[in-house]
Amino acid sequence: MVATLPGVEDELRIDDLAREAGVATTTVRLYQRRRLLPPPRLEGRTGWYGPHHLARLRLIARLQDEGYSLAGIGRLVEAWERGSSLDAVVGAEAQLDAILGGRRAVDLSAADLVGRFPDDALTPTLVQRATALGLLEFTAEGGVRLPDHRFLDTGAALARIGVPLDAVLDEWEALTALLDAAAERFAAVFDAHVLRGGPSGATEGRADAPDGEADLDPGDLDPARKEELGAALAVLHRAAHEVVAAALDASLARVGRDRLRRLGLDGEAEATDDPG
Repeated sequence: MVATLPGVEDELRIDDLAREAGVATTTVRLYQRRRLLPPPRLEGRTGWYGPHHLARLRLIARLQDEGYSLAGIGRLVEAWERGSSLDAVVGAEAQLDAILGGRRAVDLSAADLVGRFPDDALTPTLVQRATALGLLEFTAEGGVRLPDHRFLDTGAALARIGVPLDAVLDEWEALTALLDAAAERFAAVFDAHVLRGGPSGATEGRADAPDGEADLDPGDLDPARKEELGAALAVLHRAAHEVVAAALDASLARVGRDRLRRLGLDGEAEATDDPG
């Protein structure tokens, strides 16, 4: 429900805000008590919450999915807000949300989860292993929460073509190690050429900081520079994603052509080279 106060658009009462963010009203109040969420605009005894409150709640949920504690999120929020205008903070939240990528959590009952896979594919042992890897967790209500819907979709698709789920988890572990290393390389590029150098070549951080570490106090950055760095990191995230996807596509094409030739399907192998 959108408020109809004169001159005020897109404001919500606390219950409507909680519903839009997918959290309980008590959770909104908890975040306010812990100073993770700014106070509402008061109209008499009614609090009105704007788009920046909704953006903050969604950001908190995304950071929790990434493994941040509420205390850690509080420190992050405090660092961004220190000396920043409201517009700068909202901009930083949008940039951080973009950097976190396309993850979307999904909540299912245990029966629904099992039903997504072929019969007997998802065993208790595999569920325990997936839980240990952080791919799913059990909720207090007895359901199952997957922090990233893509694992559910791709895992089920692979199982349907005959790939055992233990092999899927093996590949997940191996790829995670490789891609963590790739992510560190892109982060080092950001530190060396954007954070330290900046567009004007000015160095930020201590000159004696170890390679790959900026050792910056966020309070030393003015709001405009924070916004600039957030935007640059979002650009780097998108570029890194495209580069990794393109490199994987090229590698899969090379390996795929080899497999097709071994099967005597040279004509189909040539067809995979045709970009049209």
